[in-house]
Amino acid sequence: MKYRFMTQPLETGLYEPEGIYLSTPFDGTQQVIQFFGQHPNHYAQYRYNSIALKGHPGIDFAMPPGTNLFAVDNGRIMAISYETGGFERYIKIEHRWGESFYAHAGDVQVEAGQLIKRNDVIAASGPNRLGVEPHMHFAIRVTPYNRFDGWGGFIDPLPFLNPSNIVLPDSEDEALHPIISHDMADETPGMRRP
Repeated sequence: MKYRFMTQPLETGLYEPEGIYLSTPFDGTQQVIQFFGQHPNHYAQYRYNSIALKGHPGIDFAMPPGTNLFAVDNGRIMAISYETGGFERYIKIEHRWGESFYAHAGDVQVEAGQLIKRNDVIAASGPNRLGVEPHMHFAIRVTPYNRFDGWGGFIDPLPFLNPSNIVLPDSEDEALHPIISHDMADETPGMRRP
């Protein structure tokens, strides 16, 4: 399946959709290995703000460890934290339009509260996880968002990204894409999800 935005020419000053156009969050060209919303049966076992997830709440890109991760737009580093058994080391950036979220990060190059510019290096992608293809999980929230919507407030970031550095699989058929399984951490009372 080809998205229209993947084949239409980019025009200077034209930002799609909803007035937001983001730079690529990584160095080089990387392949999507799990789309937003895929594998709803698997992700329904996990809760986000006490609500069962409706599917994968972001996009996973196959990525060699140590790949530079870039800020997709100007903003401020909101959080650098760690979620054991789930997103592991992650970075959250506040932007004028919402938030960007980078999970499974390795060496972090920024500090909480730091102002950053579009395309600044914020981290390197993380090391291999046992039994899981090395990857980076990327997601966005666009203001206003609802963290109780079954997606944790995240929306599909793919239509907002420059397609020139993104390789799509030949098919989105879930039968052809087994769950790459980045399991999520089980939500516990008082836990603060990113």
